[in-house]
Amino acid sequence: MSKVKVTILFSTYNGAKTLPTMLNALCASTLPKDEWKIVAVNNNSSDNTAEVLKSYQQRLPLEVYFESKQGKQHALTLGFSYLEGELVILTDDDIIPEPNWVEEFLALADDQPQFSIFGGLITPEWEEKPEPWLMKHGHLGILYALNDDLPEGPISAALISGPNSAFRRSILGPDYIVHDGLGPDATVAQFPMGEDTAFALRLEKNGASAFHSRRPRVRHIVRKSYVREGWVLRRGERYGMGLVIIRPSLFDSKTKIGGLPIGSALNWLLMAPVSFFLKRLPLSGLRFKLLWAQSVRQGILRQFLKQRSAMNKAIYSHVGAKQ
Repeated sequence: MSKVKVTILFSTYNGAKTLPTMLNALCASTLPKDEWKIVAVNNNSSDNTAEVLKSYQQRLPLEVYFESKQGKQHALTLGFSYLEGELVILTDDDIIPEPNWVEEFLALADDQPQFSIFGGLITPEWEEKPEPWLMKHGHLGILYALNDDLPEGPISAALISGPNSAFRRSILGPDYIVHDGLGPDATVAQFPMGEDTAFALRLEKNGASAFHSRRPRVRHIVRKSYVREGWVLRRGERYGMGLVIIRPSLFDSKTKIGGLPIGSALNWLLMAPVSFFLKRLPLSGLRFKLLWAQSVRQGILRQFLKQRSAMNKAIYSHVGAKQ
């Protein structure tokens, strides 16, 4: 009979750079290795991710699977077929867990029997320290899943962060279910972000409650390219795209023309020439805040246009089938 109490599940796409740091940290885990396992799903990586994972299979209770269909949600759905234990920890391929990380999640689940969704502390591991304007004005939770401002206690599932989250297996179905097209996909330049939030919110809607603790700790590796303004603003656009999917109620009462929220569209049009000018000014907090807001609006409009296109295509297909 298996002694496994908890499964750590993550997908990885071209994660060879960060995986050794993550897996080395897991090698120091204080929980006996027959009481936990890791399920890693290689999501069609083109670097040497497969070789890196294979090199740790003698040192860790690590199972490796391959999903050729691009997209995090497809990789995690495959991983769901191999879960064991009472608890499932979902994470990413760029975290550095504390040695007692797995044990702390197990203890937390025991201490809080009325909760089924758990979040842990996420602090940054900067490859390069961000500029002051980003530290002061950047939305670090949205950008890097940092949550050291969250107090211990019950929280909305919307505040659960993917790099450090755990779920009672009893509340999970057989699949990692989120909105189709939500989350990382290497075949898409700009994808709507928020698949971890959507997953937790679905479970909360089904009756599960969430609890945040600072005891299960990880550091999130933030690559130096991720503190550049260009990357940050692209992240803002992805965030806006995700809002349309995850929080549709924000737009239900908005006046729309041609399927687009008119307020967002007008503000984007008014700010377009201003943004063009701002990008030629030196970096500053005000400059960033204005460009960030414009990027979020652009993401919102991009997602509405995408949905309108999909709806029109479906209508034309339906009409064509009838003819």
